[in-house]
Amino acid sequence: MAWGRVLLCGRVALDEEPNNAVDAGFCLTTPHVLRSVSNVRMQQIFSSCVSDHAVFLSVRGDAYVYGCNKHGQCGVSPAAGSAQGGPWLSDAVKLDRQRDFVPSLPDGASVTAAATGAGHTLLLTSQGTVYAAGANAQGQCGLAPRPALYPFHRVGVSDPVVDVSCGRAYSALVTASGHVYTMGSAEHGVLGTGLLSWHHRGPNNLEHDIQAAPTRIPSLQHIARVSCGEDHMAALDHDGQVYVWGRNELARLGCGTQRDQGRPVHLVQLDRKAKQERAQAILAGRTSTLVLDREARLWIAGTWRTAGDGGPGQTFIIYKPLDELAEYDVHAVAAGANTMQCLATPTLDGQPIAGTRPMVLAWGDGAQHAEFGLMHHTATPDMLIPLQPLAPLAVAAGRHTSFWLVKPDQAYSELPRFPETIESVAAAKTHTTCRASIRH
Repeated sequence: MAWGRVLLCGRVALDEEPNNAVDAGFCLTTPHVLRSVSNVRMQQIFSSCVSDHAVFLSVRGDAYVYGCNKHGQCGVSPAAGSAQGGPWLSDAVKLDRQRDFVPSLPDGASVTAAATGAGHTLLLTSQGTVYAAGANAQGQCGLAPRPALYPFHRVGVSDPVVDVSCGRAYSALVTASGHVYTMGSAEHGVLGTGLLSWHHRGPNNLEHDIQAAPTRIPSLQHIARVSCGEDHMAALDHDGQVYVWGRNELARLGCGTQRDQGRPVHLVQLDRKAKQERAQAILAGRTSTLVLDREARLWIAGTWRTAGDGGPGQTFIIYKPLDELAEYDVHAVAAGANTMQCLATPTLDGQPIAGTRPMVLAWGDGAQHAEFGLMHHTATPDMLIPLQPLAPLAVAAGRHTSFWLVKPDQAYSELPRFPETIESVAAAKTHTTCRASIRH
C-alpha cells in the first residue's frame, strides 16, 4: 500500500465558543504539515463528520492519535499538564501497545482500522479484536456505561470484526460472518434494531434508551462495510446492495421519505442487474449519504448545501449524481460537518486521461473554519487549488478539519509546519481564529 505524509487545514484547537460559532478555536488557513509525524510513513487517516480528533496508521501498524481529547477519546489522559495527554493533542501521540491498551495489544497484532465519534474512538486490530476509548455515558464504546473510558479497553465480540464505524453517540461493528452489531444511544432508531423508546426524566429532560453491549441487527446479512453519520447509518453488502436507517430529517437516508427508520431499508433505487454498476463504497455524512459505484460515479442524497438544489428547501430525497463530477473518476470521498471532498482523476469520453494524477475536488458553502483554505468556498465540486502542486494519495475530514496524505516531494517540503515550534501550545496561539476564514 502507498504511504504518504499528513497534511491538515482548518480548526486545530479546542472550542472557546459554542460549536456553531464562527470563531470557535484556532484555524490553519492553508495546508500545513503536521510536524509531530512529518517523518512517519502513514498509510491511512481516520476521522468523521462529528469528530474533532483523528487516528493515523503508519506502515509499521502503529496508531497515532491527534486532536480533541476532552473525553479521553484519544486513549490518553485528558487532564491538562499530563505527560502523554491533555484536552487537546497538537502533537500526535503514538499509542503504546502495553500502556495504552487493556489488555495489552498482543505481539504480532497491529491496528488496521479506526473510527472516530463525537467523543469516542474504536480501533480494529489485525486479529479482529476491537478496542474502545472516550465518552461512554450511553454505552457507545460497547462497555458498561461510564462518563469516560481510557486507555483503550477491549470490546467483547464473539466473532472476528472486519469493520468499525462511529456516530455521535453510537457505534457499529461488522463481523467476518457478515453480521452487524450496534451499541450506544437508540435515538432516531439509529441502532437498527427497532429500538425507538425514550423516557421523560423531567420537564426538559428526555432520555433515549441505550444499548451498552454490541447487539446484532437480525435483518442484515452478508454485510461488508458500515458507515455512521451523525445520527444515521448505511451498510454495504458483498453484492453491492446498500441499506440505510436512523434519522431521516432533511432526507439524509435517500429512501424517498423524511421519516426516521428504526430498521434497515434496502435502497432499491441503487439496485443494478450488472454487478459492475453496483455500489463499492458508502459514506454517511452529517445530513447526507454518499454512494460510490463501481464505475467510479458518486451519488448523493439528503442535504449538503446551505441553499439551492441540495439545500434545506430542495433536499435530494433520492440519490442523484453530481453533474460537476461527470467527467471524473472518483476514487475516495470524505465528509466534514459542512464540507465534502473527493480524490478523483479526469476522464475523456469516459476513459481515464493518460498521464494525469489524482486531484482533490472540494465543496461546501458552509465551510467557515478554513477547512479548504482561507478563500475556498464553493457550493459545487471544484479543484482544491492549494493542493494542486502536490501529489495526494488519500483524503479525510473531521468536523471542521481537513486531512490529506500526500507524497513527500519538493512541493511538500516547501509547506509550512504545524505547530510552528516544538512548544505546541505557544504555536497554536500564533494562529488566527476561524473568523479569518470568512473574510473576503
